[in-house]
Amino acid sequence: MQTAGRDELRFAVLGPVRAWRGAREVELGPRQARLMLALLLVRSGGTVTREEFATLLWGEDPPETAANVVYRHVGALRRLIEPGLPARASGRWITSEGGAYRLDAPSSDLRQFHAYTQAGRQATADGDQATACAQYLAALRTWTGHCAAGLDPGPELMPEFAALDHQRAAVACAAADVALARDDVRDLVPLIREVADHHSFDEALQARLLLVLAADGKQAEAVRAFEKVRAGLAEHLGVDPGPELLTAYDRVLHQDTAAASGRGGGSAARPAPPEPYVVPAVVPPGTRFFNGRRNELDRLSALLPDEASPAVVTVTVDGLPGVGKTSLVVHWAHLVADRFPDGQLFIDLQGFDTREALETERVLMCFLNALGVPQADVPASLGAQVNLYRTLMSRRRMLVILDNARDAEHVRPLLPAAPGCFVLVTSRNRLAGLIAQEGAHHIALNPPSVDEAQAGLRVRLAASRDAGDLAALDEIIERCGRLPLAMAVVAARAAAFPEWRLSEIAAELRDSQTLDVLSGDEPRTDLRSVFSWSYRMLTERAARLFRLLALHPGPDFGLATVASLAGLPSEQARVLIAELTRTRLITEHRYKRYVFHDLIRRYAIELCEAFDSPAERDEAEARVVDHLRQTAHAASRLLMPPVLDTPPPVRDGVTPGRPDDVAEAMAWFTAELEVLEATIDQARPELRAWSLAECLLPFYQRRGMYHSWGTVAGMALRAARDGDDREGQARMHRMIAGAKNASGRRISAVNHLERALILFAELGRPIERAYVFSNLGWVRYSQGDIGRSKEHYEQAGAVFVAEGHEPGQAHALLGIGYCLVRTGELAEAVRVLRRASEICDRLGDYNSGADCASVISDALDGQGRLDQAIQWRRRAQRLFHLARNEMEVAENGRALGDVYLRAGRSGEAALAWQEARRIFVALGSEEDVRTMDTRLDRIALPR
Repeated sequence: MQTAGRDELRFAVLGPVRAWRGAREVELGPRQARLMLALLLVRSGGTVTREEFATLLWGEDPPETAANVVYRHVGALRRLIEPGLPARASGRWITSEGGAYRLDAPSSDLRQFHAYTQAGRQATADGDQATACAQYLAALRTWTGHCAAGLDPGPELMPEFAALDHQRAAVACAAADVALARDDVRDLVPLIREVADHHSFDEALQARLLLVLAADGKQAEAVRAFEKVRAGLAEHLGVDPGPELLTAYDRVLHQDTAAASGRGGGSAARPAPPEPYVVPAVVPPGTRFFNGRRNELDRLSALLPDEASPAVVTVTVDGLPGVGKTSLVVHWAHLVADRFPDGQLFIDLQGFDTREALETERVLMCFLNALGVPQADVPASLGAQVNLYRTLMSRRRMLVILDNARDAEHVRPLLPAAPGCFVLVTSRNRLAGLIAQEGAHHIALNPPSVDEAQAGLRVRLAASRDAGDLAALDEIIERCGRLPLAMAVVAARAAAFPEWRLSEIAAELRDSQTLDVLSGDEPRTDLRSVFSWSYRMLTERAARLFRLLALHPGPDFGLATVASLAGLPSEQARVLIAELTRTRLITEHRYKRYVFHDLIRRYAIELCEAFDSPAERDEAEARVVDHLRQTAHAASRLLMPPVLDTPPPVRDGVTPGRPDDVAEAMAWFTAELEVLEATIDQARPELRAWSLAECLLPFYQRRGMYHSWGTVAGMALRAARDGDDREGQARMHRMIAGAKNASGRRISAVNHLERALILFAELGRPIERAYVFSNLGWVRYSQGDIGRSKEHYEQAGAVFVAEGHEPGQAHALLGIGYCLVRTGELAEAVRVLRRASEICDRLGDYNSGADCASVISDALDGQGRLDQAIQWRRRAQRLFHLARNEMEVAENGRALGDVYLRAGRSGEAALAWQEARRIFVALGSEEDVRTMDTRLDRIALPR
């Protein structure tokens, strides 16, 4: 790298990953940190998400702590690059935006490589061979090894690394062409040797190596190099050298490198196409209904090669069945036809079809015929066909569309090697092999946006009726899941029955429980048939999992739940989930969270009902509920240790999660919240899903989700009644009472608690009755009836002592402490609350311990002992933080600020209020935000 200023930051990734500040090298730390820096550098100012970092570091099985490890490594890199940077500060160079990170590297070898390469291409286009050669040589000298050398980043996971190595090889080929044309190869020899060592089977590069060596007088070395490549191709790939490499070798043997240098302007490695020169144009017609997809069309156009481009451009387009992959590439092909003067090839490979997938020999026969080769002249062997095809393509600028590919191996023999060619591959599978090994660009095609779907459906309906019924139009789009094929089938149905109103078609979709309403006249327009082409590709175990996933109650699912649903070990489930994701029958819509398209889910339901017995379906549902119950119980115990009973034994086939701490418990509830609520609403009564609602209670409390608390408890109570489950009814009456009290409906809360008392008495559950007495104590306290409140807490405490139940004793003492503060018995309140606090400390109950500390602070505040009150209030703040109880952290922060202000410490008061306000904003508690604004306005400090 070039000499830099004293404090200039410089980075290297084209070889070992390194960094310098001025002349001094920066120690970059462990391998994981260097890998992350490498990816940031490779993205050249683009963002890298936390999920991509996790995939880079751990592959497809990152640990639960992945996000925290990534965060720590980013912080460490920031401080290494910018010494003295405060903790948690973003710094100047590594910035974050929306959960992703960006490195704005001021200077790097990669930036230099791109600049030199672009300058070389421009000089080539201008006919300035001397400048082109100098720029290409400078580009190659920026490399000191393969990309991110020594770190083994795994190109199957992060194809950018492999793609850069391919760019290096392409530049070496371009440098060789120019150097041979100038008959001046001396400076290139050591550089092209090194590149060729890293790309043993790149025949275009190896051909140029032979010519460069021979042109430098090293004919014997050129011959040895050819023999080495030929032996490697035979041993590892089972093929012979292609025509490009053979032609170069023949020129070496005949000492013909001067003629090969192309004094007339061309390269000997590129034979001219045979006569007659045929210009094929076999792309099928596009549909007149194509609409939208502007972003994807622009991305494809941005990848168009220029005349100086040193390599073929390959783009993979994948997505759901019926999402419009073929329509997109065909439409774009017609838009850019003039950019490919030598023609366009198209073939449906039938990778996902009712017919057998096309064999490579048959495809090559079609392509060679289209290129003007008579059928009788097509070679018999596959290798010879591939060589002839690539030879004919070698000096053409052509577009090749390989539609509906099964996998990467289905495509590889059909890829031309000629610069200027553009290959588009569509598949339901994500062709990671092409991305990694061939450096293909990748476009994941999703269903169109709502606006695009509306516009597209209007275009289709315009010929048959007025599309002005927007409500019906929107419902049709929603019922079709914005899937273009489904909307096309509906539009065709509407055209066939013009007397039907759109509202009637929408109602038909709404009422249908099957895919019959979306069936077409032929397999390609029948949703069930189109989906089946992917289903038939699955292994037997993946097909079973696909069917059972239709029973999952939530909108999305994680790996652990999937494993229990199917009764499989996690590792086996992970493999099967990957198979379903590759075929696009499910989608990873968030990191390690998977989802069905609505119509594919409906297809899975049909298959499940057809192939899996009622007993199998019931058992799968029971496993899901038990997995959620076991994991939710473990998580809830971390948030509120004293309350829950031990769940029943784990079912066979269930592998419950075990969160390690409060943070993991809150994260699990957040990820699974919609799943848990849907399970409570949908599960069979005998599965006692009401227990999930009880487990959710401490999560709802910490998030201030009082409406959801009451709604979910109401659903669970109805389910318990349907199942004549008295314990479930008692517990849900108690839970509903808490929600009613929180919303100010105290009389209703008392009624529910009294009903719970009766049910627990019938069940012979004294400890549960004691907790209900404590709940009554809090409701009476909220009503201002302090005398009756204290009586209820004392009733509860007596039972807890008799039963030896310490968590309940702490709970009752806390309630008594509240009452004593309200009646002004402050010294006694402190004594009682200290006893409760000691019990909480023994139990590790952070949340209740924080409650005790906050009430002790109130008592000390009332005695005028403000310094001690502040200490206890700060202790409460620490404990609420440990408990991850965000609402109470904010409430306690507000109270802490109030004490600070009474103590004359207005600056600290403002800081406490500002932090409380920030949390209230995050929780969406507008009334509390206004309260904090009033406090901050009182001392005229910023919010």
